[in-house]
Amino acid sequence: LGLSQVVSFLKGGLRDISISRTTFAWGVPVPDDPKHVMYVWIDALANYLSAVGYPDAGYEKYWPANVHVMGKDILRFHAVYWPAMLLAAGLPLPQRLFAHGWWTRDGQKISKSVGNVVDPVALVEEYGVDQVRFFLMSEVNFGND
Repeated sequence: LGLSQVVSFLKGGLRDISISRTTFAWGVPVPDDPKHVMYVWIDALANYLSAVGYPDAGYEKYWPANVHVMGKDILRFHAVYWPAMLLAAGLPLPQRLFAHGWWTRDGQKISKSVGNVVDPVALVEEYGVDQVRFFLMSEVNFGND
């Protein structure tokens, strides 16, 4: 999903989005309504702010992000829903979005559901943090998948 797909989605018109679901039981329960759980993306996106200490003083050191990096398959959530949530809360938007292609292993997208993930902690323990950063930034293609 690239910029053109996001623009096309927006041209279709924006409507209110339901922030809860009743089609499954796992998730953060909605207070006073046991049939509903929070839509996973609402909870996940809000974690960006809670991870930097929002609403406590000092979160401004890290927010807004200079560049918000995400996989191309989740661009819509970060380019449409997340900015809408931030604007509704009166908070600043990330300055840029960068949607990268998929990291692959043996020609296949790295995915928890596929089971071909690489443990980054093990890599850092074996090679060191700077070496892993260098490898990822110099050897892993972004957008050429």
